[in-house]
Amino acid sequence: MHHPAKILIARLSSIGDIILTTPVIRGVRMKFPDASITFLVKAKFAPLLMHNPHIDEVLVYNDSAGKGELQRLVKKIRKQEFDWFIDLHKSLRTRYIRTLLGFPEVTTYNKQIFSRTLLVKFGINRFKTIKPVYLRYFEAVEKNGITYDRQGTEVDYSQNDSQLVENLLDSDGYKSLQQLIVICPGASYKNKQWLPERFAEIADELTTPSGRFLAFLGGKADTELCDGIIAMMKNKAVNYAGRLSLLQSAALLHKSALVITNDSGMMHLAQAQKSPVVAIFGATCRELGFFPLPENSITVEKKVSCRPCTHKGLNRCPRKHFNCMNLITADDVMAAAQKFLPE
Repeated sequence: MHHPAKILIARLSSIGDIILTTPVIRGVRMKFPDASITFLVKAKFAPLLMHNPHIDEVLVYNDSAGKGELQRLVKKIRKQEFDWFIDLHKSLRTRYIRTLLGFPEVTTYNKQIFSRTLLVKFGINRFKTIKPVYLRYFEAVEKNGITYDRQGTEVDYSQNDSQLVENLLDSDGYKSLQQLIVICPGASYKNKQWLPERFAEIADELTTPSGRFLAFLGGKADTELCDGIIAMMKNKAVNYAGRLSLLQSAALLHKSALVITNDSGMMHLAQAQKSPVVAIFGATCRELGFFPLPENSITVEKKVSCRPCTHKGLNRCPRKHFNCMNLITADDVMAAAQKFLPE
């Protein structure tokens, strides 16, 4: 391929998957500094890329707009005459787009669906090496000499987002010299969530007698969960779940001395802010590719023979014992947390 003038990168969803594409975006920009780079994403995740300095345009797919939305999107893409389509999703929609429009150049990556299915459904591990998803994405661009620069993921936010978070913390009694600890107890599926009572236990331990400021964070769906955990606690904590936008959440995570989280979008958002992360993993495993980047993170997990029981998550334990999470104690998580916190 010669130097492309117009590049379209696509990853429609979800929070973590989109954040994991940011090293590729950065690599494409470094290789082709004069190209116009457009990123195609679902509307509700577009803020994650709104301030990305390597993107010229964010092209939004509004999946709630009805059947005609995909056709509208195709017409808009056709008019822009892209030279190169980098499909980092390989969904039915992105395949439809690339088939219908016939881009001069199309590249994508190996989702390893067969090996993944063997591992999850039958416990047969055909993965010769463990290659995280953010590195698999580079398969779509490696023939152009684009490789990972080891600078991690990134999500930028505005000064307004930062100021709103500063004001909110100030109103809740946060002092500038306090250590801010953020706990994200939610996840998209129940069997990716550590036990609420143990989150309460670790939260109390982290705030006794240190005087640290502890905040819970997540989406609107996590509000009740976080309220319930705080009700179990002896010490004070604030609940920001459902109160902050994605970029305001990023601004809060950026200020944190430590983030304790399940396998969730919040975990990836915290890593994009270079915040120390203790990640609690149960139902899934490293071979599936979504563990945190090794820099500034510790993963807490237990070896259980039935892991992984799922690729994306389930709302129940198929074996009904939930040992992948039940066996992780508050002491296990506290031991990991202490490695990031001064005495």
